[in-house]
Amino acid sequence: MSPRSVALISLGCAKNLVDSESLIARLKALGFALSDDLGAVDLALINTCGFVEEAKRESIDHILETAAALRPGARLFVAGCLAQRYRDELCDGMPEIDCLVALDDYARFEELVRAHFPDVVSDDQPHPTRLTPPHLAYCKIAEGCDNTCTFCAIPLIRGPQVSRPFAQIEAEVARMAATGVQEISLISQQLDAYGRDRYGEPQLAELLARISPLAGTAWIRLHYCYPNHLDDALIARIAALPNVLPYIDMPIQHAADRVLRRMGRRTTHAHIAGRIAALRAAMPAVVLRTAVIVGFPGESEDDFAELLDFVTATGFDQLGCFPFSSEEGTAAARLDGALDPALIAQRHDRLMRAQAQIHAERLRGWVGRECEVLVDGPGEPGTVHARHYGQAFEVDNLTIVRGEAPAGSRLRVTITGTQDYDLLAEPSAGR
Repeated sequence: MSPRSVALISLGCAKNLVDSESLIARLKALGFALSDDLGAVDLALINTCGFVEEAKRESIDHILETAAALRPGARLFVAGCLAQRYRDELCDGMPEIDCLVALDDYARFEELVRAHFPDVVSDDQPHPTRLTPPHLAYCKIAEGCDNTCTFCAIPLIRGPQVSRPFAQIEAEVARMAATGVQEISLISQQLDAYGRDRYGEPQLAELLARISPLAGTAWIRLHYCYPNHLDDALIARIAALPNVLPYIDMPIQHAADRVLRRMGRRTTHAHIAGRIAALRAAMPAVVLRTAVIVGFPGESEDDFAELLDFVTATGFDQLGCFPFSSEEGTAAARLDGALDPALIAQRHDRLMRAQAQIHAERLRGWVGRECEVLVDGPGEPGTVHARHYGQAFEVDNLTIVRGEAPAGSRLRVTITGTQDYDLLAEPSAGR
C-alpha cells in the first residue's frame, strides 16, 4: 500500500507553526507523507488561529475552502486555537470537519488519527520536521501566558505559562545548529518571563548564557520581550553574547498610564521609556520593534495624543498598530467607553502615517553602512533577498542585494539606498 498523504495549512503565528511541525512529525511516524496536492491527499490538517476576529474568519474560510477541495473519502482535521476555543460551536455548526484536535487533544493525537485511519502503524522513529527554510528555525521555550491583559484571549486559549526545562531547550538548539541552521528565533508569549513558573523567577538571561555556545555561529533572535522583566541584568546578558542579536521585539500596546491600567499591562509610561533608554545605552545599535493598540475602550484624545507623541519621540524601527478588537470572554469586552469604529480607524491612520515617516528616516540611517546579512533566497533577476540583524524573517522588511548567493549564506554588504520599505545593498569590496 502506498503511503498515506497529508496536506498542511498552518495559520497564525510562529508559535502555531512550531505546533504544526510537531503534529506533522507525528503523522510521518504513522506513515503519512507531506503533500501539496490538496485534491489527492488522504488527510488535510488545518492548524487554526483564533486570536482575533479577523483570524477566526480566515480560519473558517480555510476550513470551508479545504473541505470543498478534498476528494471523496479524504478526512479533514482542524487543530489549534480555534478548535480549542470553539470546540462545541465547530462540532455543532461545521459538519465538514471530521475531527477536531483542540490543544488539550495533542497528547492523544495518534489515537485520534487511528480512529480515522485504523490501518496506520507507527514506526516509533523520530521524524524531525521543520516547516521553515533549512537555514531558519523557531524554538518555542514556553507555552501559555500568566499575564492578565484585559484585551487578550491567549490565556483563555493556551492556559498559564509552562516553561520548558533548560536541558530540553539546550538539546534542541544543539540539534538545530548541527543541521546548519543559521538563525534560531526564540519564541513564546512572553520571553522575559521564561522560567518563572518552573524555577521561581525569570531565567531568560541564564537560558541565553546556556544556549549561546551551543548555537555556534547561528544568530539567536528574541521575539516578545515585554518591559515587565526586561531588567538591567537581562539587557547586559543580551549585549554581552555575540550571537544574540541586538533586536528586541517589545510590544508596549500603549503609552498612556490610564489606558495601560485598563489594559492590565502592569507597567507605566515611565517604566517603558526607562527600559528603552537602558536598551539603547547598552546596545546603541539595537533595533526595536513594537506593537500598539488604538481605540481601546475609554481611550481619550489626550490618551491617543500621548501614544502618538511617545511613538514619534521614541523612533521605533518597526511598529505594528492594531485597531482594538473586542474579544468575547475577555475583560475588555465588558468595559465601558467603547469607541466609534470610524474614530478608531482615523486614529489608526494617523499613527501609521507618523510611523511611515519614522520608518523611512530609520531606513535612510542605514545607507552607507556595511553589515552582515543572511540570504533567504533569490529575488528579482540578478538579486537575492537577505536580512541584517534588525530584520526578522517574514516580519520586517528586506535587504535586496545585487548578485547571487545561496540561501543560508552570509554576506558582507554595503547599504546603498532604499526602495519603499526595503534596503538596497551591494556586496562589499573584496567580499
